[in-house]
Amino acid sequence: MTYRSLLSCTCNTRELGGIRTADGGLTKGGVFWRSDVPVQPTAEDIEKLRAAHITTIIDMRTEEERDRKPCGLADIEGFEYRHFPITEGSGVPESLEAVPLSYMDIVTADSMPKVMKTIAEASEGVLFHCTAGKDRTGVVTAIILLLCGASREDIVENYVISREYNHKNLEAFLSAHPEVDRNIVLANPKSMNGFIDLFTERFSTAEKYFEAVGLNAEYADMVRNKLI
Repeated sequence: MTYRSLLSCTCNTRELGGIRTADGGLTKGGVFWRSDVPVQPTAEDIEKLRAAHITTIIDMRTEEERDRKPCGLADIEGFEYRHFPITEGSGVPESLEAVPLSYMDIVTADSMPKVMKTIAEASEGVLFHCTAGKDRTGVVTAIILLLCGASREDIVENYVISREYNHKNLEAFLSAHPEVDRNIVLANPKSMNGFIDLFTERFSTAEKYFEAVGLNAEYADMVRNKLI
């Protein structure tokens, strides 16, 4: 099977449409795109985003990450670029068992309420990204899909498939860092399953998570209603 990013300038741009919801329906296409960093979008990439009405760009990378590889959509007319740095999840956890804990750190990061509020209030579609589109982006995706009543299996699958999209970059990283356990940096199902367990234990539901981080139920409804 060929795994092709929605944008030619990225490896791991995907949309959250077509996922089964609790009521038996499917999530809408052309609403939320998850991605690695779009460094040098082509004219075709920009037109594709505009045609899909994906006009809000959320960058969750640290200041250092952004300075090293600026987002190529930040200064393009017609796009609203928002930078909400999340330092949690920007490094490599010390073990596979530590990955779900690092994802819980992302969930409680100071910038997360801003990310979710922006997603809820966006006038059109949203592309949210980190560096590889796997960890910080994967956590935001999981919360959105939990809101929509997606199954655990589908949420885990949506996370794990990053290893296919990011295959070349991840292999290059592992070659340069042979000391790193590949199971930690590859999107491992144990990581997302462990995160869902911890998230559910702490917050019970995605709706209660929104309340816990200072966003009322209206924001959870706004995010959900955009996608289902």
